Amino acid sequence: MASSIPCGPCNHDSVNKNAEKWCTDCNEGFCNGCEKAHKSMKMSRDHNLILIGDYREIENINVVLECQEHGLKLEMYCRIHEKAICIKCFPAKHKSCSDAIIPLAEAVKNARTSTAFSDLEHAINDTLDNIETCVKDREAAAKRIETQEMAIKKIISDTRKNIDKHLDDLERKLLNELSTTYSSCKSKYGKFKNQLNKLEKEINRLKGQTSQLKRFAPNLHIFLRTHQMTKEVQDEVKVIQEAIWSVKNYNIEIQLQQEITSLLKDVNSFATIKVDESAISCPFTDAKIDQAQIQVKNRRSVSDTKLQLKNKFAIKQRGKSIYISGCTILANGNLLIADNFGQNVLMEYNVDGHYIRDIPVSATPWDLTVIDTDQIAASYNSLKYVEVIDIKRMIVLKNVKFENNCCGISNNDGKICVVVGYKEIVVLDKEGTILNTIKLETNSKVYHIAMTKDRIYYSLMAENTVHCCSTNGKKVWNFRDTNSLVVPSGISVDRDQHVIVLGLISNNLLVLQNEGKISKPLLNNTDGLDQPSSVCYNKENNMLLVCNQKNGISFLFSVI
Repeated sequence: MASSIPCGPCNHDSVNKNAEKWCTDCNEGFCNGCEKAHKSMKMSRDHNLILIGDYREIENINVVLECQEHGLKLEMYCRIHEKAICIKCFPAKHKSCSDAIIPLAEAVKNARTSTAFSDLEHAINDTLDNIETCVKDREAAAKRIETQEMAIKKIISDTRKNIDKHLDDLERKLLNELSTTYSSCKSKYGKFKNQLNKLEKEINRLKGQTSQLKRFAPNLHIFLRTHQMTKEVQDEVKVIQEAIWSVKNYNIEIQLQQEITSLLKDVNSFATIKVDESAISCPFTDAKIDQAQIQVKNRRSVSDTKLQLKNKFAIKQRGKSIYISGCTILANGNLLIADNFGQNVLMEYNVDGHYIRDIPVSATPWDLTVIDTDQIAASYNSLKYVEVIDIKRMIVLKNVKFENNCCGISNNDGKICVVVGYKEIVVLDKEGTILNTIKLETNSKVYHIAMTKDRIYYSLMAENTVHCCSTNGKKVWNFRDTNSLVVPSGISVDRDQHVIVLGLISNNLLVLQNEGKISKPLLNNTDGLDQPSSVCYNKENNMLLVCNQKNGISFLFSVI
C-alpha cells in the first residue's frame, strides 16, 4: 500500500497530518484546513487543486516546470516558438516576440482538448499499433526461418539418402563389373592350363613309348619311331608356343573416378548455409506529433556540406609509371594507398602526408578496405583473388580465389563485398567464407563500389551513372547528369548517407543526396583534381581522402 502524503504547511509546523488535496501549481499537498487557507489567499486563489487519489495517478509522470537554462518557474508562453519560457528567457531570446508572448496560464487553458494533445494521443496509439505490427512481423519472420530450417534439414537428409542410394548403385555396378572381369581373366588362365595339361599327358604317353621301344623293340622300329615321335613332340610344342604368344598376364586394378577423389579430397563441407539479408517491410508509419514540441537531429544537407583541406601530398612512384587504383583510411588515422602499376606493396602515409612504410603483399594490389584495427582486405584484379591481411604482423590470414577478375572492394560491419567479373558482387565474412552473390543489373563493367548496412553503391564509368541497390541486388535508384559528372570512378558514403563520387574525366568530386535527386560539386580541377580515381571517407574522424590516378597527388579533407 502506498504511503500517505503529508500536508506541506502542517509538516512545516511539525504537525503530522495527511494531505487530502494536491496543488499542481505549488507542487505540495494540503489537508482540508490548509486547503481552505490556500484558497483564501489572493496569490493562490486560482491554483489548481486535485484529489490526492488523482495525484497518485500522475505523481510518477515527470513534468518540467522550471526553465532548464535559468532554473526559474515557467510563467510565459511564446506562440512564435511554441515554447514555455521564464522571465529571464524573454529579454534574452524572445524580446522580438513580445506581441506573441502570453501568460502560461492562458496558453494551457484548453490543453486537455488541444490538437497537440489529441495528436500526441494518436501518435502514442499509432506507435503502439506499429510496434504490435512489427512484433507480429518478427514473429512471422521467426516462424518463417523455423520452417526454412526444417525444409533445409529435409533437403540435407534427402540429399544424403540420394547420395547413399546413388553410391550403393555405383558400388553394386562396380562389384558386378569386377566379378565379370575376374571370371574372364580366370577363364583364360584355366583354358591355357587345360592346354598344358593335355600336352603333359601326350608327352608322358610318348615318354612311355620310348621306354618300351628301348626295352623291347628292334633297332629298325626304334629308328623309325624316333623320327616319328620327334615330329609329334615338335608339333605339340609348336602348338603350345603359339598359345603362349596369345596368353597374357592380368593384374586387376581399380581407378577411381576423378569426381570421387575430388569429393574425398576437395569437398570439405556438405553444403553452404547462406543468409540473404534484406530490409524488413514492417510499415512503421510516422506518428503525427506536434513537431514544435520535439527536438529532432536533422541530417546535414548537401547544400551545407563543405570540405576543409588538411593536407596535399604526392604519392611516391614505385614503378615506371603510377596508377592509384585504391585508397583507405586506417583506424589510427593513417592513409593506405594501392598503386596498381607499382611494386607488390601497400604504401602507408600519416595525416601530414609523410611516408611511413611499405606493407609487402603478394602482388600489385587493385583496391583495399579496412576490416578492423589491424586487418584489411585487398583485391588483385586480373589475378582473381582477394586477401585478408594482418598489417601489424604483416601476414596473409586468408586468400580467397575466384574464377574472374576482382576489382572494387568495400566493408561494413565485418562483411566484405568485392566486384567479381565486373558484373556481380560477392559478399564474404572476414574469414573468407562466401555469404552471398549479388547479380548486378548492368551490361557495363563495374570497377568501384561502396557498402553500407543495407545499401550497395557502384559507378558505371561507360554509362556515366551512379547506382544504388539493396543487399539482395534490387535497384533502389540511379543518377546520371553528364553536365556535372563524366566517367564516374571512385565512390564512398559519408555518415549522413551522402554518396561521394569522383568524375575521372570531369575532374570533380560530387555529393549526392535524397536518392540522387540532389547533387552538389565540392571539388574540381581548380582544386587540383586531375583524373581523380580513388576516394575514401572515414566516419570516425570525418575525414575524406581523394587521390589522382596518374600523377599520384592526394588530398586529405575535413568534412564540415
